[in-house]
Amino acid sequence: MKKYLMLFKFLTLAVILVAVSSCNSDDNDGPVRPAENIAQLAAATPDLSILVEALQRTNLTDDLEASGPFTVLAPSNAAFTTFLGQNNFTSIQDVPVDALTQILLNHVIASEFSSSDLTVLQRNYAATLAEGPTAGSFLSLYFDATDGVEFNGVSSVVNGGADILASNGTVHIVDAVIDLPTVVTFVGEDFNFEQLTTALTTATPGTDFATILSGDGPFTVFAPVDQAFDELLDSNPDWSSLSDIDESLLTAVLQHHVAPGNNRSGGLSEGLNLTTLEGDDITISLQVNAPFIAAITDGAGNDDVNIGFVDIQARNGVIHLIDQVMLPNTEN
Repeated sequence: MKKYLMLFKFLTLAVILVAVSSCNSDDNDGPVRPAENIAQLAAATPDLSILVEALQRTNLTDDLEASGPFTVLAPSNAAFTTFLGQNNFTSIQDVPVDALTQILLNHVIASEFSSSDLTVLQRNYAATLAEGPTAGSFLSLYFDATDGVEFNGVSSVVNGGADILASNGTVHIVDAVIDLPTVVTFVGEDFNFEQLTTALTTATPGTDFATILSGDGPFTVFAPVDQAFDELLDSNPDWSSLSDIDESLLTAVLQHHVAPGNNRSGGLSEGLNLTTLEGDDITISLQVNAPFIAAITDGAGNDDVNIGFVDIQARNGVIHLIDQVMLPNTEN
């Protein structure tokens, strides 16, 4: 039954990802749109004046005048003021152009969805236009629309700021600037990773995984979903929680899920060996059944660890969901 539940969750995530990329209200039955494009709409909105200044500084104004459609999460003036203060900048002109460019692109999605679309989708990922650590990769954005709409756990749509239509997309005004995410950002916010978060923090206090995985990387994280940890605990009658596992063993297990490099799904090949931070290799196999895209043989020789949802892209690495906790070779 647990295996079925994990399969269902992977399927749900995959369907939602397709839905995010296909949501587009700009069809024959869609709402009547104004003549102003997103850049013009922002320029005409007093509470977006700092955003307009930022777009001009980074030469992104023309990009938001293109045909789109786009979804733009537009930080309010108060959001930018807070961002500037937190980073010791006096004005938007003090922010390095390259950094500001990527931060702004992290608020733009090259497809269109409304707040009602998000409410139906509830929790999932969309790809932004911000650049990832390897060529052709773009940063992911995690949204949670189960109670309002929140992005990467830090920014919410303000009251009255949703679903502002432009000729080339939709704008949602948000209350915080969304910084470029790390793999820690997604592990900490994604509802699939509550057990993994516990394992990386309170169950292993001797290792500062948050700092390690917030580093430059890049890292490839094979992230077990919650049910995978439930199965691990069920496998040993002495373990009722992750804190019951010997810390040195659990630390090695967690390190066995992280490999160097930004190994996206398109680069996973038959027989690929990846050396984990723990030291043992894991091996990729592409001979698996749908909906899983690949399987892994872990350091202990278990060859049925399935990779489901893939390519959650952070600025310092990529995350793939797996359905079992991988085990290192404890005899070496």
